[in-house]
Amino acid sequence: MQNTASIFLHPLSAQLLVTSVRSVRTKVRSARTDVSKRQNNWIAEKRCCILQQPLKLREAMAAMNQYGCVLLKGGKSSRMGGNDKSQLLYKGKSFEERIKEELMQLELPLFMSEAKKSGDSQVISDLIQGAGPLGGIYSCLKVTGLSGLFFVSCDMPLFHAYLGKRAVEEAEKKEDLDAVIWQTRDGRVHPVCGWYSFRCLPVLEKQLMEKNGKVRDLLGKLKVKILETGKEHVPDLWFSNVNTPMALSSLTDIKPSIFAVSGKKNTGKTTLTEALVKEFSGRGLKVAVIKHDGHDFTPDVPGTDSYRHKAAGACGTVVYSDQRFCLVKEEKEHHAEDFFPYFNDADLILLEGMKDSVYPKLEVMRREVSEKSVCRTETIKAYVTDFLPEEKPGFHMESLADCPVFDFHDIDAIMEIVLTEHI
Repeated sequence: MQNTASIFLHPLSAQLLVTSVRSVRTKVRSARTDVSKRQNNWIAEKRCCILQQPLKLREAMAAMNQYGCVLLKGGKSSRMGGNDKSQLLYKGKSFEERIKEELMQLELPLFMSEAKKSGDSQVISDLIQGAGPLGGIYSCLKVTGLSGLFFVSCDMPLFHAYLGKRAVEEAEKKEDLDAVIWQTRDGRVHPVCGWYSFRCLPVLEKQLMEKNGKVRDLLGKLKVKILETGKEHVPDLWFSNVNTPMALSSLTDIKPSIFAVSGKKNTGKTTLTEALVKEFSGRGLKVAVIKHDGHDFTPDVPGTDSYRHKAAGACGTVVYSDQRFCLVKEEKEHHAEDFFPYFNDADLILLEGMKDSVYPKLEVMRREVSEKSVCRTETIKAYVTDFLPEEKPGFHMESLADCPVFDFHDIDAIMEIVLTEHI
């Protein structure tokens, strides 16, 4: 007779065992599954919950090219009189609030790095005290276990999400990169605005054990991709570090840059303006356009309520919603400057037309209609044409200032002319 053994479990214990097994199986499956859209969405939805996962699961996630982003805080702020830089205000919002809004656009798990301990699961405290930004980078890579993190310092209130998006894109292109950081047009690198790989940990740990907290020394030991603002056509202004009261007060002096696209009628001013708006907006710049029309125009469509109000004798109308407003006011002697206050939050204001204005400008010229320059010579920064001056018989070469000449397709070069003027 064959012996058999039976195991009897209390119903509650059996249920707990089944639940535990199912939980383990779920985590194992998640760890082994290849990177997919579902996983990426899951991580976005479970923002800030990664720290609650077991260490083994976090290590598995690191192997699956899962990224996050970090707002670096916790400096001594000695040059700011000990005040927490993350809580300084710019245009009614704290630096922390402004930067977090931008980081949220990356749709990645978001963490904060601080030197001091916190009960907030979103906040990662330094594992090694007194190591500065390098200690924060090390601690976040170590604790989250993600394969890469994008970091930005809390003293960069003008940070734009595009900087993080480009760094992550570059990291995804080349799997062997250890870091992706930005370099401004003056040649300075910005190591606390960049992406770092989980692979940096051994080098990081060794350097910190040597009590060397210099991020620049770390970069010399890593395989680094440099993103240049001049080649990427983004403003250097976005990298402004606010570390002193003077730097903080200078923020009030920041105003939208003004640049005109001018020339004769039918030369392509609108086409060029549209192209610039598209390219700059795609990089995260807020661009406004003010156009001068030499002729009177009907500002509203017949049949609309505002048109009927105007026809009834109203001196002006305003139509608004939660998203926008439209103002029509009968008034003479307008100037472009009158409308600048409406766009204080813009990075760049493009003026279409206004060839006689004092603002820096691009002059647009066409073979069929342009016989000479029509703009104020001292204001022209570049010409945009569909011909080389020497190719057009009868063209008045002497009318051209000593400025570069670009084709309409040289949009990258044209963008740099605009950006390097003021931004």
